[in-house]
Amino acid sequence: MPQQTVQQHTRLGREFLPGCNLMQLTEKQVAQFKQSLWEHGVICVRKQHLTAPQLKEFAIATFGDSTLGRRPKPIDPEIDLDLQSPGVSILGNPKRHSTDIVGKLAWKWHHDKDHLPKTEGMDMNTLYVVMLYGVEIPPEGIDGKLHTTEFLDMVEAYNNLSREHQQQLEQTSMYHLSPITPQPGSDIPMKLHPIVSTHKVTGQKGLYLGSNTSIKVGMEEKPKEAKLFWQELFETVLESTPVYAHVWQPGDIVFWDNSQVMHAGTPYDANQYKRVALRVGVVDNTST
Repeated sequence: MPQQTVQQHTRLGREFLPGCNLMQLTEKQVAQFKQSLWEHGVICVRKQHLTAPQLKEFAIATFGDSTLGRRPKPIDPEIDLDLQSPGVSILGNPKRHSTDIVGKLAWKWHHDKDHLPKTEGMDMNTLYVVMLYGVEIPPEGIDGKLHTTEFLDMVEAYNNLSREHQQQLEQTSMYHLSPITPQPGSDIPMKLHPIVSTHKVTGQKGLYLGSNTSIKVGMEEKPKEAKLFWQELFETVLESTPVYAHVWQPGDIVFWDNSQVMHAGTPYDANQYKRVALRVGVVDNTST
């Protein structure tokens, strides 16, 4: 599949307030931070030194006291207490000796909104922001290149389609399932989302593709056709839309708006390197 990857993008990946401390932002700076996120889809704040509780505190203070989307886990005595807090996930292999990498499923293209819990009144076009804090970063991926997370601008992807194709996609939706295996007996509903939706803050149209488990309405009983439809549409996006690769540095916190971008992690050698990243996902209930 042809793919153009860039480390500098016209919109995604802007650095916010170089040299700032996220825990000391003024009210005006917080407003600027959110405006920058909605404008650029992906932003980065570098050289941070936060604990897991502080990261969660910033998320709630900035986006509102809403669901963080993760079940609390018991404290792990083998992991630094500063890395642990309810609602904060640790991705990677924090114990180093373990090659059981947490977050491996994120190595395929997806939107994190597919992970949203079943919440009364919450639609799939809800603003869902994810922040990923790189505490310890492997120097390279398995391809020998610098360790990155890749992002696709789905507003740009929509704009790159022909008007005829845009109109076709505007007429339908897809069902989405979280790629995470549910607990036995769990009732995980399929969530319906239009393929083309309008952003709640910016008013821009963009594509929402979920992951390759998505099923176009009308193809519920045709899994092969549904997968082929998704793959062909995604290939069209990749052929016309450059992939932005964020090159990680320790202390980076990358924020992304799942209504605007898809993303994929990149594999690394857990036998050789340790990776520790803290993830918080939060539904924004302060913007209109």
